[in-house]
Amino acid sequence: MTLTNLPQSTPGTPAARSRAHVVFDATTGAILHVHYTVEFEGGAPQSEDPKDRARRLASLGVDVDAEVVEVDPSDVNHHRPVKIDLATRRVVSA
Repeated sequence: MTLTNLPQSTPGTPAARSRAHVVFDATTGAILHVHYTVEFEGGAPQSEDPKDRARRLASLGVDVDAEVVEVDPSDVNHHRPVKIDLATRRVVSA
């Protein structure tokens, strides 16, 4: 489900934007963790950057060369294997 441009059921409710931050192996492109967030227009700023939070929640060892990229949540579905293309930093079929 994407919350981008989601019709609001209550008048005056702030618009929501969903995001996915993918932690991936910088050598292979294998996805190690996906962190989903929802931000509301005019909402309070977060105390932690979403990319930093994704990396922390991935609980990676010190020997893992991982990077984080923001993608559309619909790109990271669990109906087919996906990975990150290292050249474009986009989600592709595995």
